[in-house]
Amino acid sequence: MGGVTPKSGTVIVLGSLNLDVLLRVPHLPRAGETMHSRGLDFVPGGKGANQAAACSALGTRTRMIGAVGADDGGTLLRAALRERGVEVSGVRTIPDSASGQAYIHVAPDGENTITLHGGANQALGEAELGALDAALAGSRVLLLQLEVPLQVNLQAAQRARAAGVTVILDPAPAVPELPREFLACVDVLTPNEHEAQTLTGEADPLAGARALRRLGVPAVIVKRGSQSTLLLQGDRVQEFPVSAVQVVSTVAAGDTFNGALASALAAGQSLLEATAFAVQAASLRVSRPPGYGHLPTGAEVGGSC
Repeated sequence: MGGVTPKSGTVIVLGSLNLDVLLRVPHLPRAGETMHSRGLDFVPGGKGANQAAACSALGTRTRMIGAVGADDGGTLLRAALRERGVEVSGVRTIPDSASGQAYIHVAPDGENTITLHGGANQALGEAELGALDAALAGSRVLLLQLEVPLQVNLQAAQRARAAGVTVILDPAPAVPELPREFLACVDVLTPNEHEAQTLTGEADPLAGARALRRLGVPAVIVKRGSQSTLLLQGDRVQEFPVSAVQVVSTVAAGDTFNGALASALAAGQSLLEATAFAVQAASLRVSRPPGYGHLPTGAEVGGSC
């Protein structure tokens, strides 16, 4: 299949921007354990910003809507997205708030744990919804996550649905439930296995996907890491195998998947094609170090569509 060109429709990402503090550790911390880090890096992140950067790297026009603090982290975060080609006029600076931060422990096998401090991400409100209203015309996809206030996400999904824009929700971080009125405005829900189980209580990924479908979501994609990816669209189940790669880091792999999915859908691909494209992009991402400079491009994933 093809990749994505800048001629495809615009993707809007409304969500979080965080300064990621990466700690390279010998293994993931256990309760009560103190350990020395083998390395320390500061890189731009946040699920929203990561997804916007991944989408733009694939050649899709991408607008980021969010907030940062009036600090060095905020300056870095906005500049990093601009350098990746993301439109950042919708990223507001909040004077009395720190930028969001994420503390990420990364083990030698690439697995990680993350602790978040929301900061400015928790201050999103009417200003961001106004920026969304202005951006919806001419856009094809709105991509949401759960690192910003739920009410803002709900209103954003409702406004996008009214405008005929496809809504993708990445339900992360995991929550035990989401309002039905929110799910009613979501076209594609993309939990990983843990998030699907948290939302439904179902340990089996397919059973979890079906439980989410019963809540009214037309399509559910369950990301299963190195195992496979499941797509449940209506009553149709499709499993996508994951290419065997040498894993360097799983940081932002799910975000790359979502950015690629939005990118392909904005280019007019079917959900089946877009999911296959996203699986390829995420497989490439885990074979590389963290950071926006290592994001897959459309040519690397599969050419132009």
